[in-house]
Amino acid sequence: MSARSAAPARPAASVTTKHFTGAFQPDQLVTTDGQVWLVSPESGNGCRIDRLRPKTMALTSYPLSTCGFNVTAGPGAIFLETTVADVKSETYAIHIERFSTSSHVSTVFRMVSATMFLGSDIAHTQLAYVDGSLWFYAWLPAGAEVLELSSETGAVERVFRSVPQIGGAEPIITGAGGQVWLAGGAGSGADFLRIAVRSGARRVVQLPGRYASVYNLASVGESLFLLYLVYPSTTTSVGAALPSHVARFNANGELRQVSPSEQVATWLVPLSGRLFAVGPGSSCTPPALVQEVNELTLRTSLIAKLLPPGGPCSGESAYRSVGVAGHSIFVLFGGPPASLYRVTPLTS
Repeated sequence: MSARSAAPARPAASVTTKHFTGAFQPDQLVTTDGQVWLVSPESGNGCRIDRLRPKTMALTSYPLSTCGFNVTAGPGAIFLETTVADVKSETYAIHIERFSTSSHVSTVFRMVSATMFLGSDIAHTQLAYVDGSLWFYAWLPAGAEVLELSSETGAVERVFRSVPQIGGAEPIITGAGGQVWLAGGAGSGADFLRIAVRSGARRVVQLPGRYASVYNLASVGESLFLLYLVYPSTTTSVGAALPSHVARFNANGELRQVSPSEQVATWLVPLSGRLFAVGPGSSCTPPALVQEVNELTLRTSLIAKLLPPGGPCSGESAYRSVGVAGHSIFVLFGGPPASLYRVTPLTS
């Protein structure tokens, strides 16, 4: 053996794990103002939201007025979607709940932001904070619509129809470059739309090839990155994963680059001017992957593997599983037991 044998490869990321073994089992994660916030469904302790210190992973709990879902965050506030069921009319009244990250007080707006029929459509809604407003995406009585809501009252300010149809999961809303980017989510088909926040002007965006659906979006600087699935050119075995690609657009919605076919992890995550992908790979078998996406080639490189107790797809919280705070990515897998991972990519 050579006296100058190769040194062990330097780790590409450090990983810290926190398992939740008690009554608090968070199923949603959001980050804002450098803090990590965790939301759990109603339990014996009522509705609550917990602030997690990014460095120590210590928790501080605060009560919520009511349990909410589709959590999203703006400066100084966290917003949740809540429902009030009316069995007689067979409808849900959608209200917005606001939690102040400074006073730690939760308020449910009295205004009814939208009305939906009772049923499973409530599971396929989306709420996002973009440029000072809340954007609510749902299948409403008139069809798929996007409502711009006041972040102060929950009142409807604008209504957008003829938006991408919603698939079998949550639709997608991402804000970047003064635009709201919309896709119907996994299984929705190949519709992709952007809306100028100020003017409300809409433009359909086309991807190359026979793409199946836009799966995830993330913005880094002036670029928008999309993870999308394509129909294969040849017949594949039943149940096989569809080929996936990452595409890069500029702020004007012009396609700049498309990656080679590659199985990219579920969520695209921007951090400190770099782009990462986190989640299950081509199947739900362990481990979950943390990949860095090279912005020049759009190729991925593996930087960490995560082994949640229930498997990579156990208790997935759709688009509320990943956030960034400081120089780390926080990844939540629901449970029980719920598991939280702090992944800190290392610099070369």
